[in-house]
Amino acid sequence: MPPESVDSYHFERLTSEGHAALADGDPGRAADLLSQALALWRGPALADVTGGSLLSAYGTALEEGRLRALELRIDVDLRLGRHRKAVSELKTLVNDHPLQEVFHIQLMLALHRSGRRPEALDVYQRLRTLLVEELGVEPSSRAQAMHQAVLSSASSLEVPASEEPVTISSADRTEEEPAPPPAQLPPDVLDFTTRVDSLQAILDGLASPRNELAPVVSLSGMTGVGKTVLAVHAAHLLRQTFPDGQLFARLRGSTGDPADPADVLAGFLSAAGMTDDRIPAGLEDRVAAFRTWVAPRKVLIVLDDAATAAQIQPLLPGCPPSGTIITGRAGLNGLVGAVHVRLDLLTAADCVELLQNIIGRTLADGERQAAEVIAQLCGRLPLAIRAAGARLSSTGWPLKKLAERLIGAGRLLDELAFADLNVRDRLLESYRQLGEEERRFLRLLSLLPGPVFTASGVAKLLEWDSDTVDKLLLQLVENHFLRVLMHNADDIVYTLHELVRFFAYEQVEQELGHYDGSSGDSDLL
Repeated sequence: MPPESVDSYHFERLTSEGHAALADGDPGRAADLLSQALALWRGPALADVTGGSLLSAYGTALEEGRLRALELRIDVDLRLGRHRKAVSELKTLVNDHPLQEVFHIQLMLALHRSGRRPEALDVYQRLRTLLVEELGVEPSSRAQAMHQAVLSSASSLEVPASEEPVTISSADRTEEEPAPPPAQLPPDVLDFTTRVDSLQAILDGLASPRNELAPVVSLSGMTGVGKTVLAVHAAHLLRQTFPDGQLFARLRGSTGDPADPADVLAGFLSAAGMTDDRIPAGLEDRVAAFRTWVAPRKVLIVLDDAATAAQIQPLLPGCPPSGTIITGRAGLNGLVGAVHVRLDLLTAADCVELLQNIIGRTLADGERQAAEVIAQLCGRLPLAIRAAGARLSSTGWPLKKLAERLIGAGRLLDELAFADLNVRDRLLESYRQLGEEERRFLRLLSLLPGPVFTASGVAKLLEWDSDTVDKLLLQLVENHFLRVLMHNADDIVYTLHELVRFFAYEQVEQELGHYDGSSGDSDLL
């Protein structure tokens, strides 16, 4: 076949011509030629071809050529002052190619020129964290130099004066070069353990609107039960259902410093391609602009760690076909029309499967009993299982050794902390969100002889009136520190998760230690 019949020939020709135009001092023509070259791509090279090592190597070479052309075209765009347009595309590239430092460097420059210096510095910090944790290396000297230049607002970062006249207008950008669909989802987890019923409830809840409302699914459950993991996994499965983009925001509801909805909306509008000078200043105007943009589109919005229904309301689409997944520990019951999914603990079999996925191998028959012991001591809580699995992967210990350590641990929560997987820290975040009366009551419950009790039994033991006890128990259930085991006409049976019990007892010890054992009992009770 003649070369002219093959897309790769035209791609290489246009790329070479783009290089030549740039060398001749014509960046505008270079940008056009490189854009034409990249427009020939419809997806990964040879995506529907199964081949051996030779063909795979050729496909890799083609992909490397595409990335080099893309890097150069963005570089030219930045020289031409098209930094605002480049931000959304670079955010997508950073998400898709997290280890490609050049896209991070270009994004830092584009954000700095767009007047978003704090975001530019945050890009570097996230890059550094990723490289240190994943590869054990620091960013390259080029990335570090860009970081220092942004820190000092170096004049070298400004658009060259000779290039400024060719900057395209906002109107041209909107009509001729629309922003790519936002793709903000975090990576899906590779060791996901299927929660068939809960996952199906999410998929069904977003399948069609109810009562002409945009579909909303809220996930609730105790700390560490896997709400975020499940929400992100479901969102990745739904990407084709919502082809106009996926937006993601951490609302920090459990931290005591919840995100401002106005700031979240500014990020959404920026991801949608709106330049900073067009983003409205006030919350109401941003809500209107966001709902206007999302109304004709099928966009999936994931709101993680929500604080209250009031925080969420401004972030919801006004009408179908877009949908929303929300995670939170409490306060979501006020969402009208939402499908509420409550996550429970994993089954013992799921815990063993999760451990296998984390350590990357199937357990031998003799190891399954140790795995079941580990699962039981972890309270079948996914966060605790992940911490235990990460420790196994890092140390290479046999499962029996970890099981023995957990059995003999004087402070079990010390063993369930590895890197950023820390059960105690996550429980502490939720604990601090309780009122002082609820915290005090939880400490008292940890002193009971067992994790199962009744409301009347607690009222009798503390000599408190039943209404006060019922109110406090309900607060702890709503915040997922307690679970209702069963109830009948006479009484309700509650249970305190074993790890929550250990945590609350540690708080008792701290109280007693604070008062040197002299007045601790009176303060505690």
